[in-house]
Amino acid sequence: MDIRVATICDFAQVREGLLSVLSAGITRVWQTQYPAPLGVMVALIFELAPGGASIPREVRFRVENADGDRLAEGVGAIQANPSPEHDPGEMLTLPLVVDFRSLQLPAAGRYQIVIDPMSDGVDPTVLAFRAGFPSDAGGSQL
Repeated sequence: MDIRVATICDFAQVREGLLSVLSAGITRVWQTQYPAPLGVMVALIFELAPGGASIPREVRFRVENADGDRLAEGVGAIQANPSPEHDPGEMLTLPLVVDFRSLQLPAAGRYQIVIDPMSDGVDPTVLAFRAGFPSDAGGSQL
């Protein structure tokens, strides 16, 4: 199992096995006061080998501040079954969306979202971002 796509975005959804993403690549979140909702989602595409794709695999998600303190943590399971259209040995892609829009950020500062596939040989993916005030933006939306 590998993580092929991981991005912070404004919105994402999965429909009929396809991942739709709006405003991907967010590295800055602007709020007028804190605590404030994070207001983002994470869009992911996992790649799975066909032989083990049907076995449920645990994935952990956590949001941490710059000191490593956890603001939130969750666990999910992913699995996929090859369709008849797949070629023998073809890798399977599995899109997934995680909604962090309502998670409360306590203050401005550096944060990260960690996606840990909990599989041997697969390192966690870290998506770092900064929360700040609109006056810090300097015209930047990202």
